[in-house]
Amino acid sequence: MKWKTLAFWLFVFTGIYFFFCSFNPYFYGRQEEVQLFFPECKIIWEMLREPGGFCTVLGQAIVQYYPDLSVALIINSFLLCTIGFLSYSLLQEIAPRVYNLFLALVPVFGLMKVHILSEYVLDGTIGLCLMMLLLYVFVRVRRVRTRFWFGIGSTVALYLLAGQLAALYGILLVVLSYLCGREKWYHLFVALLAGVALTYAGIRLAICIPLTDGIYSERYQEVQMQPDSYIYFVWIRFTLLLFLLLLIGTGMKYLPWNKILQKVIVTGCTVVVLFFFSSFCLPNQYDVQNMLMDKLSDLQQKGNWDAIIQMHQGEKVRNYISLNYLNMALAQKGRLGNELFHYDQRGPLSLLASWNRTYYMSCLLSDIHYMIGDISLSEGYAMEGLTLAKRGGSPRMLQRLVKISLIRNDFDLANKYLDILDRLPHYRRWAEIYEDYVYHPERIKQDKELSAKTLSSSRPDNLLCLIELDSLWMGHIEESGTNRIAWEYLGCSYLLAKEMEKFKTFLLRTRQLPEGQSLPVHFQEAALVLAVEDVSILDTVPVRTEILQRYKQFQKDILKIKNSSDGFVWLYQQYGDTFWFYYYCKKLNG
Repeated sequence: MKWKTLAFWLFVFTGIYFFFCSFNPYFYGRQEEVQLFFPECKIIWEMLREPGGFCTVLGQAIVQYYPDLSVALIINSFLLCTIGFLSYSLLQEIAPRVYNLFLALVPVFGLMKVHILSEYVLDGTIGLCLMMLLLYVFVRVRRVRTRFWFGIGSTVALYLLAGQLAALYGILLVVLSYLCGREKWYHLFVALLAGVALTYAGIRLAICIPLTDGIYSERYQEVQMQPDSYIYFVWIRFTLLLFLLLLIGTGMKYLPWNKILQKVIVTGCTVVVLFFFSSFCLPNQYDVQNMLMDKLSDLQQKGNWDAIIQMHQGEKVRNYISLNYLNMALAQKGRLGNELFHYDQRGPLSLLASWNRTYYMSCLLSDIHYMIGDISLSEGYAMEGLTLAKRGGSPRMLQRLVKISLIRNDFDLANKYLDILDRLPHYRRWAEIYEDYVYHPERIKQDKELSAKTLSSSRPDNLLCLIELDSLWMGHIEESGTNRIAWEYLGCSYLLAKEMEKFKTFLLRTRQLPEGQSLPVHFQEAALVLAVEDVSILDTVPVRTEILQRYKQFQKDILKIKNSSDGFVWLYQQYGDTFWFYYYCKKLNG
């Protein structure tokens, strides 16, 4: 290999590394938490016995190291760079030209795009890497008989290692033999038939889902929630892309290539086309939203509430997921009742978004309910998350279920979950710590997190998560001294829904606060709104003088701006951080 070629691919490796690092470094930790892999000989052997088991085992084993970001970035960058180099080597067999370096980047850009999607798993890229390596070895074989037997043998081997990719590999064997001008290229149809026959047999024996499922659109794959189906989706499109590249490389070898100017023009045009194609791998709005969710989830798991709040300061928050995380952070810092309306709230769903039957939303809702103390609902969503995790379960949700079982003093159930976590190297130390609580229950009281959680005296069957918003935290309404978060969430839910009568009842029942704690600012602001209809409420609900004076000024100002074109903007600048502006001036969308 020439040093210039080596330098080029080292540069490509560096570029891929920094692309993954700068775009979504939080993505890899989320991938690890949705795949349950036991590195045990018996289980690994059972997986290897199935077609494609090698890629599955290797992919899931690598993902266990994803919490170490540098390992995840190096492995993903290396695999894509290897595929790019092998694509370049195949193109060089057709015509040794400089522009092949840039043509070979086309499949790399395509794979960079799917490597930041939560639906995709690493097994697919490992399979493609194996296929490209076998193709490279195949084109280097010169003897006809050896090439024929290698084609058949490699097809069978690839079926055992990567599964149904063997059928696509057979197609590329025939195409590559023809385009490279190999003698008796049509003999490779035997290898193609072998690949198709093995794939068909696997489908008929119900060993795996059909490769043809990958033909359907990306939206279909997202609905299916099947990792194998999405892998097939990528494999089929990668094969088509490589087929087109080989045809393009064959056509371009007939272009003039004698003079320096001709080389510059052809290579320059190739770079321009590559530049436009590279926009394909850039993240779209959906990818950016997923990146934001991954980041918020990572910060929430680390308890970095200040960072979550800082992310949203001065920003226009337009989605409920971000608002859920923001309000959860405000509650954890004891600032929800005082700063709720400092941010662009969008109704009661800003506190608790609707469940959309996805793993990530199940985790979020389980986290919120666990924080509030609604153990039954938290368990219900944790169970949903465990089921929706794309491969075997979720260690993160198992951790949640362990804690809930310990809170309920159900030590047998906690021990079952801990036995599973103990089989995972990355979670073994965590399991040992909590296993100590199973054998020494009295130590739970010394755990700051678990000892703060209590079971509600009324215990309805909330496992199916079918419950109205205004009754979620009613069981905690008398626990304002020990569970202020639940108390604030309930009051804020009424304010966001503009249900003032319910808020009035809530306020009168829970107005006695622990010594040293004052009524949250927004609750005092809401009391002034209630006083418009019933002034007697101010006799029982204390309101600070400066808040009362500001409300009187608000009443005057809102009358002044009725006929002013820019009055609403001015009013928002003056009172946008108050409940009054939200109540009188903002329309609810949900």
